[in-house]
Amino acid sequence: MFIVIDLPPTIQSLEYLHFTCINKLQNHLMSLDLENGCFNSIIVKITVERNQYRFQEQSKDIKPVIKPNILIDAYGLMFEKYPIENCIDSEQNSSLSLKIVIDIDENNEIEKYGKKFEEYITKIFENLKHSTKKPAEILKKFSTSVIAFQELDIENTKYQKEFSSQYNLGEWIIQLCCLIPIQIAKMRNNLFQPLKDGLLLDESDQVELDNNSYSFYLDGIVKNISFGWYEGVFKYFGNKKIKIVSSMGEQSCGKSFMLNHLIGTTFDASAMNCTEGVWMSLVNTKEYIYVAFYFESLKSYKRTPQEELFLILFNTLVSNLILFKVENQSYVKIDSLSMMQRFQDGVVLFESDSKISQANLCIIIKDVPKTKREYTIKELKSKISQLVSEEGEDNFISKMYKGKVDCIPWPIFNNDAWFKALSIVNKKLEKQEVKYENAITFLQNIKVIMAKLKICDWGSLDESLIQIRIARLGRLLPIAISYGLEQKDSVSKQLLDHDTGKPIEDPTVNLTDILDDVESIELLPDANIHLYDENESFAQLSEDLRDHFEETVQSREVMSDENKWFENYAKFLNYIVERRISRVRKWYAQNTVKLPLDNSNVINRKNDMEQKLDKLTLLWTLCGLICHQCHLKCIKNFNHEDDHDCLTNHKCNFSCHFIEAHNKKLIQKCNYKSGHEGKHMCKRIKHLCNEPCNLIDKRNCQKVCSKEIGHPDGEHLCQSTRHYCEENCSLSTRTVNGDYHCPNKCIKPCEEPHDSHRCESETCPIQCSIPNCQRKCQSNDHFHSYSGFLQVDHFCGNEHQCHELCEDDGVCKVVIEPKKQPQGTLIKYVQLSERLRCSKKIPPNESKHIGKHTHNENEFHFCEAQCQFCGYFCTLPYGHKQLHNTKHGIDGNMTQIKFSEDNASEYTSVDSQGTFTLCNMHCKNLGRHRHVGYCQNEEICKLRNDNDRHDLKHINEQIQPNPDRPKDFISHKIFWKRTGFKDPYSYQEKQDFTEFDNDEHTITCFNLK
Repeated sequence: MFIVIDLPPTIQSLEYLHFTCINKLQNHLMSLDLENGCFNSIIVKITVERNQYRFQEQSKDIKPVIKPNILIDAYGLMFEKYPIENCIDSEQNSSLSLKIVIDIDENNEIEKYGKKFEEYITKIFENLKHSTKKPAEILKKFSTSVIAFQELDIENTKYQKEFSSQYNLGEWIIQLCCLIPIQIAKMRNNLFQPLKDGLLLDESDQVELDNNSYSFYLDGIVKNISFGWYEGVFKYFGNKKIKIVSSMGEQSCGKSFMLNHLIGTTFDASAMNCTEGVWMSLVNTKEYIYVAFYFESLKSYKRTPQEELFLILFNTLVSNLILFKVENQSYVKIDSLSMMQRFQDGVVLFESDSKISQANLCIIIKDVPKTKREYTIKELKSKISQLVSEEGEDNFISKMYKGKVDCIPWPIFNNDAWFKALSIVNKKLEKQEVKYENAITFLQNIKVIMAKLKICDWGSLDESLIQIRIARLGRLLPIAISYGLEQKDSVSKQLLDHDTGKPIEDPTVNLTDILDDVESIELLPDANIHLYDENESFAQLSEDLRDHFEETVQSREVMSDENKWFENYAKFLNYIVERRISRVRKWYAQNTVKLPLDNSNVINRKNDMEQKLDKLTLLWTLCGLICHQCHLKCIKNFNHEDDHDCLTNHKCNFSCHFIEAHNKKLIQKCNYKSGHEGKHMCKRIKHLCNEPCNLIDKRNCQKVCSKEIGHPDGEHLCQSTRHYCEENCSLSTRTVNGDYHCPNKCIKPCEEPHDSHRCESETCPIQCSIPNCQRKCQSNDHFHSYSGFLQVDHFCGNEHQCHELCEDDGVCKVVIEPKKQPQGTLIKYVQLSERLRCSKKIPPNESKHIGKHTHNENEFHFCEAQCQFCGYFCTLPYGHKQLHNTKHGIDGNMTQIKFSEDNASEYTSVDSQGTFTLCNMHCKNLGRHRHVGYCQNEEICKLRNDNDRHDLKHINEQIQPNPDRPKDFISHKIFWKRTGFKDPYSYQEKQDFTEFDNDEHTITCFNLK
């Protein structure tokens, strides 16, 4: 007999083929692929076609057969795969009823069919309980009833109450949506890739690479992460506390089944196809929201060690309780240390802070017979003890889980004890502290964690949350100041407390609360009043508020007392602006109340806000000087550079004073300019002299003589009590901001001789000399600059924030920025140092503070050393004595190569790690290997015999790059020693790397520039 086997196309030669049989059950075809350095094994299944025949007497009896009903069988299939009773919330265990409507005319058949259906369902549930051993007390209350189609009356109210269940539609839809898990992350190119609504986006579309702010860039990634329909669910249950359970482990060991039966989720994983990435679902109970994460299997051929590391890190960072499920024999006897090594890899990168409460790791060993439970636990504990002893204080149990690790031998499947054991895990979950106080905080934090993993940012989560919050407030601040809103476009969004989702209060105010002698009118709410726009003049910006004030409060045209009107208008505007400032400050305070007050980001952003608010206050401070066309007060902002303007038509709107000269019904309007002195007089009838004033060319002149007709003296004068000089004000000086010339005109009487010209402004108009301060000098002397001192300092009298950069040695702050790779759309993330602004305050009336500039006197500065491969900065304080240490990033240059046997200067890449590999993952699973480094002393290398050095060998050939520079083969230990950085690999791995293998077939790690 001949057996024909179709070989895979990868096997080109029969020279290294070999058959073997394992346990008399599996036939394997094994081969060696010398070209690629691989060992291949293929299962061969041999089947023989065989027919069997036998003689049997045919029975004449008719055997009753129950016809299956797939609509009814669905209940059995559902309860077989998913939990019958809720383990974490017994209140959700409600009895079910099934009403069957059949189309028959005979009423006497209804009872018969009802009995048949009841027997059918009872049998399904009995088989279910027998086959699964699930607790199923609730099924005893499962009721069925059968009616004819003609009796169905769903529009009848009485029928609805008797046979229908009532649900809150919104919450029912939410529960329905929660039955569908969503994928939230994948592994791609050796990196962690968050998803948006279950889909992977083109990275170049997610964020703007030209933004040089780390916090804005990280916030951009966070905003692009979305959990689909679950976003609305979390916001609906915004104030509920969150507990998080996750399931992880080897393939086909019942991870999803256990998670479903513990908290009631509906993950539908297949034993044949490995789930990809991370999936999320949730279960809502009266007290908590239980968020469930289901992870793809570890030890998968699809995943590199680095990708598995990202999965473990994410799981550890977000979970309350981790169900780590493994096979019995393979884990305890063979793979326990290798599996734990995957967790140990995370110690190098794991950063614990106040926002991360350590998870409880439950190692669940599948299908352990009762007789072997004690032995299994003993074996596993010995392995864990060995690892803890070897790694010391850097062991993953202490670092990542604070010692909260449980080993649970799980009973055999389809056994009563299997489901009873769930109560053990449930008790551990109940004892776990709440991970997040509300769903809104959960959404914010988990997205930041995902974004940080994506860009390989191993820094403090606390610091990242602070930076993102501050960056977000900074992005929203201009809109908040301008409109009192967070969003102003097609949809308006109120100022919110981002921790609770509640809006910032916008109280109702009555005009009588701020002005005297006005009607009781409700003031406009703050939100949506436009108060700031750099592209509009103040006259345009204030037009709506000015019109509103004149229409509802006081009209300027009919107000005889210009000073009173101006005072009320200024009070009105001042209240509007102060209310906006108060709400913006409250909005900022509410969103930073949980942040440390001494954090440089918080301090700098608050200073920026105060500076912008000062600018708003100054913008709405009215000028109050006399209009250049009439006698009313200028209502532009005090700092305007053009002509003074009252923003009216400049015409007096009062009636002529000489009433007796007119018909009472035809009294004319005054012909003078607004705000003039003296009596109102029309031009239709000549009431007074009306000859041109002798000082008609002077400012403040009313143009015509106000004396009686035919007055005896020849001096014609108008009603103005003072005619202004109108020469330029004498104030002219040099300031730190350049030359200053007062733009106003002299208001001294023109008929009085004077050498110094003085305008109507009484205060010093020079801007404060401190950079970035918008306020004016505090002096009430307009000619403060002429006080007689050689140098006059103009200060506003307030404390100022120093804007100089920190002068301390070391790195103030390390940030991560995207760097587009030349290969195409791929993006690599690199670390850069950032020099922060000084956090000290400049005292009032001083130009600088005491002492050197520092961003925070209580914080240390980082070491300036960078890993020569990934570029990540040393995380130790500046000036430390020990080896540099860091949480490494991506090294795009390190490759694994093999040298050619024919030509020692040629080599080929055999790297299977992927494009982006962390420095601490390149040598993973290599065992004995070597590195290539530049020779540090060629003469000594050549003099030494090979036996003299077990960790170094000189390379006699010239190899790229820089073939003229001599190179050495060096051991893993020497390689990291030369970097000056601590070897990031675990104790066990360093033991494996100790031996120096100089065989030309060995894998060589190559990273030379």
